[in-house]
Parts: sequence; C-alpha cells; structure tokens
Amino acid sequence: MKLEILNVPSFWGVEIKQRYYQIHEGNKKLVVLFPGQNYPCNKPTLHFAGTSAIQSGFDLLILEYGYQAARADLDRNEVRRVVEDSYESVKQVVHKYNQVAFISKSLGTIIAGEVHGKLDVPIKHIFLTPNKDTIPYVNKFNGIVVYGTKDQVFNEELASGINKENEIITIMNANHSLETNDVEESVEILKKLVKIYMHFLKE
Repeated sequence: MKLEILNVPSFWGVEIKQRYYQIHEGNKKLVVLFPGQNYPCNKPTLHFAGTSAIQSGFDLLILEYGYQAARADLDRNEVRRVVEDSYESVKQVVHKYNQVAFISKSLGTIIAGEVHGKLDVPIKHIFLTPNKDTIPYVNKFNGIVVYGTKDQVFNEELASGINKENEIITIMNANHSLETNDVEESVEILKKLVKIYMHFLKE
C-alpha cells in the first residue's frame, strides 16, 4: 500500500495535506472520508470506516478541512469554502475510479452532498449523524443514513423527511458521536458500524 500526500491550498491560507492511500496500481475502487465539524477522521467512527474500506480493497482519501489544518474555528458563512477545498481535493483522483463511495459525518454529510453535485461520476453514500440540512442531499443522491436515538442534532422527526428509497439505521442510546457513556456499549456500537461499512462496500 502506498501513501501519497495531496497538497491543496485552502481559503484559510494554509496548505491542506490530504492523505491518499492506494492499495495497488490500477485499483478502480475509492472511498472518501468527510469529517465532521469537530470530528476528524482519526476519531473512531471514521477511523474504522477507513480501515473497513482498505480491508474491502478500496483506495482511501482522508479529507481534512482548511480551517482544521489552520487550527481555526469555522464560521458557518465559510462552509462554501470548505466545499471548494474538498472538491479540489477529490477531483485530483476521482477520475481514476469507476466505483466511488463517500462516507461522511455531520457537517461532512453536507460537504459530501455538495461535492457530489460538482462531479459527473456515480457515487454511493453513507451519511453518518446528518443534520436537517443534509436531507435534500440524501433524497437527491440516496444512501444509508445512520444516527443515534440520543443524537441532539438529528432525530426521528427529521428522519421522517427522508425518502423511503434510503436505508435508515438507528443506533440505540448513541449520541451525535455514535457513542454512549458506557465504554463497552460504545465498542459494541463500533462493531455494528463496521458491519454496516463492510456490507455497504461489498454491495
């Protein structure tokens, strides 16, 4: 496996160093991870999404956002800049693949939807812990939605706005990080998530 760093200039004046793992030359399958606003890709939910992708034979692009690289706070008016930086990152490599999956979390579900709209390639999605602004992207592009019953951002009422073509998976007792206050229960949730990832990537 080869690790390549994609250097992408950002609105925040720093160069983003996107990690791009290639399983083997000529591989045609890619997963892109879109982090949450304060939930980078090295946190459990996304870390294990990435390792599941590699184990399933996918190349992996792990995104960081410009404000994260700059160690700055995000102004919601700057989300468009995050989209632009993420699109510039993804478009460097996506043309090499005929099977592409976006796994996104929270704010990342919106970024993933916006980036998908700028690309002319088929993409399948897992939307982890979305928010109400994600719903139009879910209904446009379809995918799997995963959220916890104790998520303060997304709930059953919002989930009712998602078209029935999509699969909705609720995780009992899980919060917006898809964890609980109990360590063993959180590990069990991770096991469930890995099964979801592996099944999704094999389809």
